[in-house]
Amino acid sequence: MKRSIVAIAVIAVSLFTLTGCSTQARAERKGKEAGEQICKAANTDNPNEAVRHVRRANDKLNDLARFTGRDVREDVRDLDRNLRQMERGNASEQDVNAVIRSVESARSSASGNAAAAYDGMLEALANCE
Repeated sequence: MKRSIVAIAVIAVSLFTLTGCSTQARAERKGKEAGEQICKAANTDNPNEAVRHVRRANDKLNDLARFTGRDVREDVRDLDRNLRQMERGNASEQDVNAVIRSVESARSSASGNAAAAYDGMLEALANCE
């Protein structure tokens, strides 16, 4: 009987831990996808492509907000303004750097899935050329 209780407790703790890790990994992946779309929008000279990538970035950010329960646009200062700038096809390195600084600032006060999502965004934005 004691062995059964101990085994059930170990399984429950393991499942809880694995579930937490998997949701954080998923949040990080979703954040990375949003960051990649932001990079693509910033790196294109074609306004039509920029608009398409900004729309995809917005879709990814909305998905991220649903997944983490935090609205990235509220946490990341001036994100909408930077995305509009990119959408016009005249983004500069400064726009990407501004997004990076804002995500870093939001990351400093986040935890759990939101922190993992910001880590993913930062990883993608760090590779932005």
